[in-house]
Amino acid sequence: MLLCTGPWESGGTATFPGHEFALTKPGQPENIICRFRVVKGTSVYYYDPFTQASDVDPASCVDEHLQVDILPSLDDLPHSDRQKYNAQKDNIAFGALYKNFTGGSEWLTMYPKDPPRHHIHRADYFGQEHHIDTRQTHFHTIPPEEALQPMASAQMRRDTEDNMVSFAEYRAPGTLNLTVKALSCAPRAFQVENFLTDVEADHILGLVQKKNDMQRSSTNGHISETRTSSTTWLARHSDPVIDSIFRRVADTLKMDEAMLRDRQPGELAGMTTDRRINEDLQIVHYGVGQQYTAHHDFGYPKGDPGSPSRSINFCMYLNDVPAGGQTSFPRWRNAETNGALNVVPKKGTAMIFYMVNPDGNLDDLTHHAAQPVIEGEKFFSNLWIWDPVRL
Repeated sequence: MLLCTGPWESGGTATFPGHEFALTKPGQPENIICRFRVVKGTSVYYYDPFTQASDVDPASCVDEHLQVDILPSLDDLPHSDRQKYNAQKDNIAFGALYKNFTGGSEWLTMYPKDPPRHHIHRADYFGQEHHIDTRQTHFHTIPPEEALQPMASAQMRRDTEDNMVSFAEYRAPGTLNLTVKALSCAPRAFQVENFLTDVEADHILGLVQKKNDMQRSSTNGHISETRTSSTTWLARHSDPVIDSIFRRVADTLKMDEAMLRDRQPGELAGMTTDRRINEDLQIVHYGVGQQYTAHHDFGYPKGDPGSPSRSINFCMYLNDVPAGGQTSFPRWRNAETNGALNVVPKKGTAMIFYMVNPDGNLDDLTHHAAQPVIEGEKFFSNLWIWDPVRL
């Protein structure tokens, strides 16, 4: 895979021990600056043109051309670039301490990094349960189409407890109780059964069919055989049913729903921005044989400790899959097996996994794959939420 990063930046790809990578100048693939071989136990590799590579450090890129006596001088760097260089050196030094302290976990972000501000459900043991009450009850019938129009921002700002629930006559009364159950402790992954009704899942698929704009999925703008699905997006303001599902997501995550929409200035105390912290709802379709090989959803830091990153993925299964299509975490930690954690698609079930750990580090163990569909088809949705401290 082609990795396009600038100075002081980082990128990532799925790889295995024994693979070799070469760093080249932009547009000059034949001009190899240095190369390194991937080794077991080391996920982070770096190239420092101002320091001779270490023969004993597998992370440092072996320089093939520069000799000690002709290394560039740090004095030639502009002040702003020198600051970025020093920040990267500090980050590498902290990463070594972090890896030693944690017994082998790589530091995948920029030091110093604050912990996320949003709530993280505890996963102290497999099967641990958290019970959530929400007024965003299930729709048992979808309102008439003429009532389901796109919502203006003012319509989404319901400022009293009494008007938080729309179209109550089409919904279950009272309060909905949801159970968030830990599937894994490392990574922190949870399942929420009966998050959607069949009526709601079918409504989402109906909106997708109506849009009729599914396109081949890409990764960072590139199309490859590692990801062979099709994708479209639904905004929260698409209609009141989708808005209600977003509110249910917020309650399940113990988050103010206003975080998941653009806000009026000063609407939420303590927030320095009025921007939402989520992406639109991504709807993904997999046909027979289609898949997404193991990958991370988070973005790698661009040299700034304040670089934003995806922090939570709230996933929803929109249909049952006769065979295949599992969401697979190949590197989850448990005491019984080296096999993957495979989550079977079940219509209406939601899954949550946190990509940022409580200490602020990106969770390498959220490496996951969409297994090939063997029979039937799979419709799946992703709702990515960003760490609000960075927005």
